[in-house]
Amino acid sequence: MTTAIQPTQTLFEARGQVSPLPRVHYVQHEFEVPVGVTRLGVTLRFHKEKRCQLFLSVFGPHGYRGTRMNPGAVGDIRLELTFGPGGASPGALAGEVESGTWHAQIDVESTEETADYLLTVEAGFGEVAAAPLPEPVVVNGRPGAGWYRGELHAHTHHSDGRASAGVLAGAARQYGLDFLALTDHFTHAGWGEIEGQAGPDLAVVRSLELTGHRGHANLHGLREWVSPFVDEPGGKWGINDVARAVREQGGLFGVNHAFSNSLGWRYHEFDWSLSDVFEIYHHLEGPSNAAQLTFWDGLLRAGHRITGVAGTDSHDPHTGRHRLGQVVTVIGAASLTPTGLLAGLLAGRAYVSLGPELRFEAEAGGVRAEMGGEVPLAPVRLQLELGRLAYPARVFVMKNGLYHTHLDLPASEQTVRLDFEDPAPVPGYYRVEVYARPPQSDFFGGREWQNTLLLSNPIYVRSEP
Repeated sequence: MTTAIQPTQTLFEARGQVSPLPRVHYVQHEFEVPVGVTRLGVTLRFHKEKRCQLFLSVFGPHGYRGTRMNPGAVGDIRLELTFGPGGASPGALAGEVESGTWHAQIDVESTEETADYLLTVEAGFGEVAAAPLPEPVVVNGRPGAGWYRGELHAHTHHSDGRASAGVLAGAARQYGLDFLALTDHFTHAGWGEIEGQAGPDLAVVRSLELTGHRGHANLHGLREWVSPFVDEPGGKWGINDVARAVREQGGLFGVNHAFSNSLGWRYHEFDWSLSDVFEIYHHLEGPSNAAQLTFWDGLLRAGHRITGVAGTDSHDPHTGRHRLGQVVTVIGAASLTPTGLLAGLLAGRAYVSLGPELRFEAEAGGVRAEMGGEVPLAPVRLQLELGRLAYPARVFVMKNGLYHTHLDLPASEQTVRLDFEDPAPVPGYYRVEVYARPPQSDFFGGREWQNTLLLSNPIYVRSEP
């Protein structure tokens, strides 16, 4: 039987102020938690009229316990995290409230105004019922090679999304996805919930969105939480350290929406050899997608074999441009499992689709290769199979990021097979782009981002025969 919790006791209270100058990235407050606390609540209150992005994170004696954010709100803002063995608030990790030194971190992502804040910590005492243990994950995907459609960028109410993990997974199934990566900002509080939604028809990947002050990145395939707090000037933990830590866990590091103005990528010290994937198509970014595609070509020409992926960045999986399934990353994987999907991504066996299906191979010097593979330096034959062309389309073959050739196709429900020849290859790569075509034929361009239907990953050409 559960004993009622006694009235709360205020353990700590601090007032402070943030302003545009001097620039402060993190504000730390330490507080002591005595023995016997069974519920802990940490609350940050402030008022904003313009852009004042403050996020609250809490750390216990043994490490990270959660983050709360509400970036789009104005007026009186209240960010709250509660912890206890009986459960936790969104963004927080349930569990025992350890006695000892805790600290609250105010992440000053950005501010255009001076704002006063109040931080309070309250404790509850008494017995509480332990939270029920989550059902063990029995099945997360299924064996069998195939080309699997899914989403690599989605949020729940554990960060700034509206949906629960159950609603997100239900939407993924409704819109025909095979896999889903949960990429909540900062926190991994939703991992257990999303894994509880997995099954033979839906594989789920433990991911996290690093939400830095100079850009965002997805950390895919984590076993354990990796600190995304990389913005302390002169600090010992930076963006390259995060990428290395992700790789040490067998995960993949990927830069998100690199040209999204103040949310774009500005970590100029980043070592691009540590990037595994890159968002070449972001469903909310509009014309920035053209810049992302061009920048990716620059990375490829520099010798970085980085896999291009899509991201819906869904915060409400049934609504508008956030709805799942409008753009997907299709991965050629040995199995529909987190391990199989990550291996397929790392190998470059993937393409971005807003509808069509693709098979893309090359043959040169007696060697055949699919996306992510390579052929020797010899006359090249490219072979494409395109299916589900709902619109008249223009198919481009790109050579080292530049135009090589194109072909116009009518809409068709049948699979179309195409061959292209290049008798004079150079070291580098080929990739394919497909765009919807207006009905009239005086269409001289064709690579307008708003007409994108498909973007392939490269097939590489070695520098030797």
